Amino acid sequence: MEEKGLSFAKSQREPSCINYGEIEINTNNVEVVTRPWSNLPPHLLSLIADRLGIIELLSFRGVCKAWQAASSAASAKIETTSNPEPWLLFYGEEGSECHLYNTSQRRYTMSIPELEEATCLASNQGWLLIFKEGTMFFCCPFSHAKIDLPKFPLTYLSGHVSAFSSPPTSSECTVAAMHRDHKSGLELYVLYRGADTWTRIKLDSIQYKLSALRMATYKDEEFHFFDKKKGVVTFSVKDKSCERYTIVPEDNSTTGKRLPTVVCKYNHFERSDMKKKLGLGEDVSISICGTLVRNDGIDIIVFSEDIEADEEPDYHLTGVWIQPRFFQVSSNQSWSL
Repeated sequence: MEEKGLSFAKSQREPSCINYGEIEINTNNVEVVTRPWSNLPPHLLSLIADRLGIIELLSFRGVCKAWQAASSAASAKIETTSNPEPWLLFYGEEGSECHLYNTSQRRYTMSIPELEEATCLASNQGWLLIFKEGTMFFCCPFSHAKIDLPKFPLTYLSGHVSAFSSPPTSSECTVAAMHRDHKSGLELYVLYRGADTWTRIKLDSIQYKLSALRMATYKDEEFHFFDKKKGVVTFSVKDKSCERYTIVPEDNSTTGKRLPTVVCKYNHFERSDMKKKLGLGEDVSISICGTLVRNDGIDIIVFSEDIEADEEPDYHLTGVWIQPRFFQVSSNQSWSL
């Protein structure tokens, strides 16, 4: 890559027109020192990187290796920053090319090969759980960090919802995927951090009491699987048991076990009039994977959505709500402990 220079000026007593490599003394009694971009002081580069947002930081890191190294602290800062408003990522429309929209609907185009011909199963804290060609893995689209999971028992998924308890770099991370098959019924697959095989749990007793699945989340050592009506199935990581609940209006007479309190955002895309804001036509159908965000200690569930076209569908968009986070993992990072 061609390197450009920055100029620094200082006074010079004796006029001259002699060029000494990177030091040029001109007739205005000023010594001009030219320095390559890649050779700027690391502390100066770090100060610049610390003031950048995640999109600008990605461009900053792409200049050269020196700039990438100088931005490590800024990358770690973004990694720990929580943003209560998720961004919208559309993928799979044109190969690896994806379109990202921030909270002000500004669009960025990114190449994310990991999402080509893939399905996003879950989104949490900037990590995506991806199913692709019968394999499952975690990826962070902003840094292209990837962690492969052990082979999933199924080569396809239908009527499914998934969630994971914590970032895949955590030793406590657990993954759960609930799947409804027209032959075998409702099944739950669970993978504990460090395990090399998935645990299969058959849900015979509740499979006919749950409508089409809509969303899965995790809180307080339990996975929660919501259907499209008022049903919820919980799976306890601690005692490996499942229970079914019905969502009812809260009042003082409510008895029995209460699920953890969360804020639910249903139809977030439609309620925000995102179709109009993004300039999408009435002939576009959209599927969006939801996410879980935290704001001031409160969990907010942004539910998955399927938006039908008002006219005869011309094409379909697939998206996911994601928090703008940047994660770096070592080359030997794996699911095994």
